[in-house]
Amino acid sequence: MDVTQSFAATFVDELAAQGVEFACISPGSRSAPIAMALQRHPKIRAFVHIDERSGSFFGVGLAKATGKPVVLLCTSGTAAAEFHAAVVEASHSRTPLIVLTADRPPEMQDVGANQAIDQQRLYGTAVRWYFDPGPPFEGANPARQWRRLAVRACAEAASGPVHINLPFREPLVPTAGEVPAALGVPGQTVSSGRTLPTPSQVTTLASALQRALRPLVVAGEMRDGDRLAPALSRLGLPVLAEPSSQLRRAETGAAVESYEALLRAGWSLQHGPDLVIRLGGTPTSKVLSAWLAATSAPTFLIDPDHAWRDQDQVATNVVACDPQALLEALPAMDRNAWRDEWVSAGKRATAAIAGTFVSTAMHEGHIVRALASRIPDNAQVFVGSSMPIRAADSFWPHAKTQQRFFGNRGASGIDGLVSTGLGLAAGRSNVPTVLLLGDLSLYHDMNGLWALRRHGLRATIVVCDNNGGGVFNFLPQAQHQDVFEELFATPLGLDFALVARLYDLVYSPVTDRAGLEPAIADAVAAQAPTMVVVKFKREDSVNGHRVCWEAASAALRT
Repeated sequence: MDVTQSFAATFVDELAAQGVEFACISPGSRSAPIAMALQRHPKIRAFVHIDERSGSFFGVGLAKATGKPVVLLCTSGTAAAEFHAAVVEASHSRTPLIVLTADRPPEMQDVGANQAIDQQRLYGTAVRWYFDPGPPFEGANPARQWRRLAVRACAEAASGPVHINLPFREPLVPTAGEVPAALGVPGQTVSSGRTLPTPSQVTTLASALQRALRPLVVAGEMRDGDRLAPALSRLGLPVLAEPSSQLRRAETGAAVESYEALLRAGWSLQHGPDLVIRLGGTPTSKVLSAWLAATSAPTFLIDPDHAWRDQDQVATNVVACDPQALLEALPAMDRNAWRDEWVSAGKRATAAIAGTFVSTAMHEGHIVRALASRIPDNAQVFVGSSMPIRAADSFWPHAKTQQRFFGNRGASGIDGLVSTGLGLAAGRSNVPTVLLLGDLSLYHDMNGLWALRRHGLRATIVVCDNNGGGVFNFLPQAQHQDVFEELFATPLGLDFALVARLYDLVYSPVTDRAGLEPAIADAVAAQAPTMVVVKFKREDSVNGHRVCWEAASAALRT
């Protein structure tokens, strides 16, 4: 058997032995040895994607859903460059990916060969580990070397993407009828654990909490944040948690609803914290970040990944350890009155905001509340960047216990949002999946919709169609009317009915408030993939948000 085929079969077999379950393959010739080995391995499910960018973000979604390394594979040349945006997102969100790029062998480099580009360290510092083993060759016990390469790739990918560049010489496929066999048997086992807090770390934070009268917890994006809920409930501190923290849930007893409305109102001026504990990613809300920076309160940033998520540079203490272990080691607090002030104010603001929905024109708040009321208790929601993630943060009420929220908040781009959401649907196929996206985000990754029918996925896609980049209407750029529409709003003018028809989706248009909840309920219950397109005006969004904040502020004053 050719050495290239033996390498591919052995390397892939070890990936499977290390727990790899999914691979996203973009077709090509030079990558054929690995592609065939992945497709044939009984423990790996391979998803084929024609578009490398969509395929790579589909892999990001799979990895976010499962927490396990997912393989991306492409051929040589510009195909490898198409992975770059997904690698960046995976890097910043610490998503496990094993990126395999097939390459021309050394003798075909710098000689004008087709599809030969410089793929060495193509993704720069975005990967945790890079390696190029060179073309496979016979040597002493090659199976041990090939398997060790797969073992290390899986181990290094635990905290983010790794890149292995694989130059292959022809022949790239075996003789027809031959199926290469893996050599050797799985060997190494690599394990890792969480970093426990030191006694000094526990004592320092515990002492600060004992002195504080108004301590506050801020929770950003975390895939496993729900494991912190019991400890936070025991501490009894108010928690400002965005949905993607997995902590905006009633059972915590301390999660504050509509906290952005509180921060926009004068109420927050009299309720500033004297200590802040930050968990997870950087807050989505700019209002929250600005408010925290203005308080000048001592801030403990619990940073187990050494990610330095402190964009306003307000952290006075950076604590590198497992947050669950640290929180569980802290003594219970008697700050119930302070917590109840926040929780009660959040409920008043929520009721006031809900009251505005019956009179204002359609905007993102209506869509978020309709989704929250109609999706199943065990659903997972992928929220797109720009306005959708901000609307979810502002308007999503307490979630059901099993509901989970995801987004691409590592680099916060709009690249590959359709594909990432569908990757989640594939990775957790036993739960209903809903994607909440803007019209620009859907357009940016329309190719990703192909995966729905191709891979038999079930998902509901809800599109906030305000014909352009609605977030810019909230920014200073909106004051420059002579250039605003062309440079920032960028209206698409697309008929999404035709998009749905192209990809064989059920199309469900919504133009008024009365039709919103029934459309979502029907879409979630449907067996066929459904695209619910909610049309509204950008100016109605700006006005609707203003009315919400004014109503909440008035309710808090009384």
